[in-house]
Amino acid sequence: MVKRFFKDIIKAIYIAEKDLKIYFFKAPNLIFGIFLPVVLYLAYSLGRSVELTFIIPSLVAMAAFFGAGAIQSVSLPLERRTGTFKMLLAAPIKISTLIFGKILAGFFYGIILSLIYFAIMLPFSPLLNFYMFFLGILISSLLFSAFGLLLSVPFRDIPQAMPPATVVRIAMVFICGVFTPLESMPITLQTVAYLLPLTYSVDALHIAMNGPLNIQMFIIDLGVQILYFIVFLIIIIKVLKKIIE
Repeated sequence: MVKRFFKDIIKAIYIAEKDLKIYFFKAPNLIFGIFLPVVLYLAYSLGRSVELTFIIPSLVAMAAFFGAGAIQSVSLPLERRTGTFKMLLAAPIKISTLIFGKILAGFFYGIILSLIYFAIMLPFSPLLNFYMFFLGILISSLLFSAFGLLLSVPFRDIPQAMPPATVVRIAMVFICGVFTPLESMPITLQTVAYLLPLTYSVDALHIAMNGPLNIQMFIIDLGVQILYFIVFLIIIIKVLKKIIE
């Protein structure tokens, strides 16, 4: 059983490597992942006073959010339209391994983009705990990759998948405390924000960078993200199996 598990992990890594080469590591995708968070920040901050120490964790969270998940809206629908996804299904591989491989691709890509932002912003950031911050990036990238795949699973083509996925992501950015502290929002929006996974990623990175260093709240943020990841993974597997049948 252990041997089979490691074989499945190796297969998932090969799938992730394939997706990274074909879909993720392309110049337009890199430019999109790097510049979109900055563009959204500039669009919001014009005419407003936004502290740099507040916005740095938010930019890193957005890099993971768009980097890990956005390309998933392209890769799976494109493979379903071209028929290459059927080739993967014909291979001796489990659905769960296939899905995990695709999630790994977004996971690695989200980490890379987040670390690029982190490296650029490091001279300006009063980082309290590097290890907590990096752990927050890891969990966030894993979650957002699964979230991106979840948004793309029902669709068979890119034009169908991209609009709803983009609307959902942009709406979450402006609700989940990325640019504005949740405390300053109306109670209705606060309630909605606490139902969305991006909120917990942003909060965890803020705790790690700006403090106060609340270990208990940080663990809760990570725990909620892991719970969301498990739920998303289960839904993806069920929906994909139903589509295949």
